[in-house]
This record gives sequence, structure tokens and C-alpha cells, in this order.
Amino acid sequence: MTDLSVYEKQHFGKPLGFGRQPALLIIDFQVGFAKPDVLGGFNINESIARTTELLRSARATGVPVCHVRFASEAHGEDIGTFAMKVPALKDLAPDSTDAQFVDSVAPIEGEYVSIKRHSSAFFGTNLASWLISRGVDTLFITGCTTSGCVRASTVDASAYSLRPMVVTDCVGDRAQGPHEASLFDMGQKYADLVTMRDAVAHFESRQSTRRAA
Repeated sequence: MTDLSVYEKQHFGKPLGFGRQPALLIIDFQVGFAKPDVLGGFNINESIARTTELLRSARATGVPVCHVRFASEAHGEDIGTFAMKVPALKDLAPDSTDAQFVDSVAPIEGEYVSIKRHSSAFFGTNLASWLISRGVDTLFITGCTTSGCVRASTVDASAYSLRPMVVTDCVGDRAQGPHEASLFDMGQKYADLVTMRDAVAHFESRQSTRRAA
């Protein structure tokens, strides 16, 4: 196994901790990503099931929720070289079946919803403005894929000086290796790694504190 002690020696991976106002971000849990023969694989469906539980908790405790999905117009002409690397993305027209949100994690009225054209949930959207206007400083990140859109969104969340919390059992990838390597990298450089239970406990503790006040 490769020696990873250099990260500790160089003081990587310091915890961010929770801030004052969380939000939940759900990235690309779309019908096509739930199908192994389209854009899915490995643990994506399991991560959707876990996120369904987390979404229920966020709604019950008043945590703002954001939904972002990928879609392309004109058979990929609007996504540039991304379509060359991943040709299947060209079939995700906004009204196509595979581009729709999976029912169990679909948005409801009052939640943020956006379409993106590349990996990051922030690129080409007004997600950052929406979060800032609500005083959000801590972003719980779920979705797929861990090595692609989740990682890109986490890096951008850090760039906006948010506290990214990658929910490890609520993010999925089409293969195990990229999933695990990306979790390690994000945890060392950009984000805290938390579980769905950690996130639920934090949401519920905030609600209890507000009631006590």
C-alpha cells in the first residue's frame, strides 16, 4: 500500500467542524444515474436510498434543500468537450426520462432546483447566491458521482468559503476505486467526511436547540 503518512506530516485533513447554518445539496440523483447500463453502477442506488432518509430529516428540521441535475440541449452541443469524454451525456435532454430526478429524492415546492451543464453544481448556476442569501455556511453534499460532480461541487463549495460536509454513505460512483480515492482526497483537502447518521443528528440537535431557546 502506498505510504500516505506525508499527508499527516504536512498537516492535511484538519477538521472544519459544523458552522451555524446548514443546507443539504443533492447532485444528479437522476433516473439515468440509477441505471448501471446508462450512467450508474457500484453504490449509486444505495446512496440514493440513504439520501432519501437524510432528505426526510432535512425537511422535518427546516434545513434548506438544493437539488441540481445535469441536462444538455441540442444533443450535447452546449456542453463542449464534456460530450466528447462522456458521450452518454448527450442523451440527457432536459425532458428525457433519464434526466429526471429519482422520485424518492425529487424536489418539492420551496426547495432550490437547477440544471447544470458540467460537473460542479455551482458552475453556470445561481446556487452560491441562493445559499449566501440564506446565510448558509455549512453544505452537506450528497449525490453522484463521487469522483466527478460531487468532487467538483465540493471543491467549488470550498472556494466559496463554505464548509463542505461530504456525506460518505449518500454519495455514489460507478466504480469503487474512484469513489474511495475521491473521498480520501476531499477529506484531506476540502471537506469533512460525515455519515448520514452524523448529518441527521446535527439537523435534529439544531432543531432541539431552537425549541429550547
